[in-house]
Amino acid sequence: MSSPASSTTAALISHLSPACVAPTLHTTPERLVVRGQERLVLSHAPDRLRAEPRDLVIAFHGRTNDAARAQRCFRLDDALPEAVIVYPQALRANPNAFAWGDPGDPADALRDFELVDAIIDAFGDARCIDLERVFVVGHSLGAYFANDVACSLGDRVRAVASVAGGLQGGECVGGTTALLLHHPDDALVPLSAGEQARDAFREANGVADATAMPTAHPALAALRCLRYGDDDAPNPVVWCAHDDATSPGGRYDPHRWPAATPAAIAAFLRQLP
Repeated sequence: MSSPASSTTAALISHLSPACVAPTLHTTPERLVVRGQERLVLSHAPDRLRAEPRDLVIAFHGRTNDAARAQRCFRLDDALPEAVIVYPQALRANPNAFAWGDPGDPADALRDFELVDAIIDAFGDARCIDLERVFVVGHSLGAYFANDVACSLGDRVRAVASVAGGLQGGECVGGTTALLLHHPDDALVPLSAGEQARDAFREANGVADATAMPTAHPALAALRCLRYGDDDAPNPVVWCAHDDATSPGGRYDPHRWPAATPAAIAAFLRQLP
């Protein structure tokens, strides 16, 4: 019969990746093989070892951008310097566009769920990861995919933060907190698609009837974020119908990644227990 102390230790270890048990600095992978195809993965991973496990953030680019551009544009490395952040690259759908799945797959096939599993496993072997703090982030097509991952992999993904996305898959299974940003004038992904995703997460997380309340954190308030679920809600939904549509060059672009997004994501993730 195990002692209370050993039971506590076992429970703690169950939340940690293999690298936490034997903390040796391994090289983080640059490529993974999924379904026989080699996949590029860029990453930001602090070099120094430490006893405490790190967050894992998986960030998905859009239809016409690649992993390198997402890493530059998302600016998550500076906002979350202690996290392990992975930027996988989607498969080519044609010379000018990517797809999160094999080209020719129907929209609801969502085969790259296997890529997400492979990333969690590979980076958990290389770095000490808190497996209860795995997050997905995305923009545009990547936001659709991040939302779908969060809806279907609630047992592996703690939260999603997406910009200008909807849902392609079926109903959400629940268990994943959501931060959803959308500009009302977005013509590429209409506001109604974002609202559909918002309401799917609200229903799955038991906050469908919750009153929308303004968020207190300045980084979230700057994007006009509203929270569904009180302080005791385990999986609240935060909806931000923001008004930032000015690109760095001064062009009006309501589909863009807002400048305040990295700080908002960092605040959102750090507030989660």
